[in-house]
Amino acid sequence: MIKEGSCIFLKPEKKGLFYNPKGIVSRELGVALLRVEKQLKGDIKVLECMAGIGFRTVRYYKEAGINNIWANEANEEAIEVLKENLKLNNIPDIIITNKEAKKVLLENALNENRFDFIDLDSFGSPSEFVFSVIMALKIEGLVYLTSTDGFTLCGLKQTASIRNYGVHTINSKFCHELGMRVVISQFMKCAGNLNMHFEPVISLYDGYAWRIALRLKKGVENANFDKFGYVLYNPQTKEYKLFENNKIEGDGLICGPIYLGSLHNKEYVVKLIENSSDLENLRKFLEKIMKEEEIPLYYDYQELCDIISLSPPPRRRIIKALKKRGYLASETHINPYGIKTNAPYEVLIEVIKSLSSKL
Repeated sequence: MIKEGSCIFLKPEKKGLFYNPKGIVSRELGVALLRVEKQLKGDIKVLECMAGIGFRTVRYYKEAGINNIWANEANEEAIEVLKENLKLNNIPDIIITNKEAKKVLLENALNENRFDFIDLDSFGSPSEFVFSVIMALKIEGLVYLTSTDGFTLCGLKQTASIRNYGVHTINSKFCHELGMRVVISQFMKCAGNLNMHFEPVISLYDGYAWRIALRLKKGVENANFDKFGYVLYNPQTKEYKLFENNKIEGDGLICGPIYLGSLHNKEYVVKLIENSSDLENLRKFLEKIMKEEEIPLYYDYQELCDIISLSPPPRRRIIKALKKRGYLASETHINPYGIKTNAPYEVLIEVIKSLSSKL
């Protein structure tokens, strides 16, 4: 048996069925998102495209108070374990189907049975499901998506990056935020083709996977397509530059066009914090996210110190020095050595050298 949150589960023993303890933060975020959505909208309809053995299903029902859940899973053996986990937690019958995710999404869309919240816990890239999700999601609904497509999003599989996302990615220390933006871009571009758009609610990387919540909006008049641009990266100096149009100056590797706007709705994050007093793992991430500056990408200061052959000063001192000079600067939840700042690369290097000389 496994206990997680206020729920208990059977430990899967068959090959192909698994419990991922590293996913606890993403499951807690799902619970918190549903608590807030229920406060905002009242009763909501939830679809889990890939429910697995039911960890999220059970926690959503018991801890977020969501009764109207449709749990779909393509693996028949997983469904049997899911049913046992429902019984263990005294959850009455809910809708359970054994279909491919795209099929259940499109069938519901054709029947005009759309959902307020779709949990898309895909393995690898979520790209193949984007259109189906949009079709099955209500306007103002949330898609809570997963990507574990690390090799592609972090620039190690360029052919797959072009195929899945239509952009070249970059292998860099900031690749985990860059990958987040690439995935968001894919959802936004597909929605734009259908005269809709997405707005990011919260974007999280937990060291294992990306978990992103996007709200579907009607029309494109107030969309954020003007927030798309390009990243130019110098692999030698590790400097990056952002361009909001296609007039790129300089040498290096290019990624784009990708979304360069806000990754989080901070007002919504406040509501998530208010609804996560019992979700300790999640709260730590949320509190870090609230302190993050809304600046695209970040520098790994230890990497910069290696390049200029200096001992790294404490990150908090670098951030304090940048702020003293009038720049924005903060930590990031994505990388323990990351610094978000709007200071020019040369200024950041100058600050590091100055602080390092005093060590």
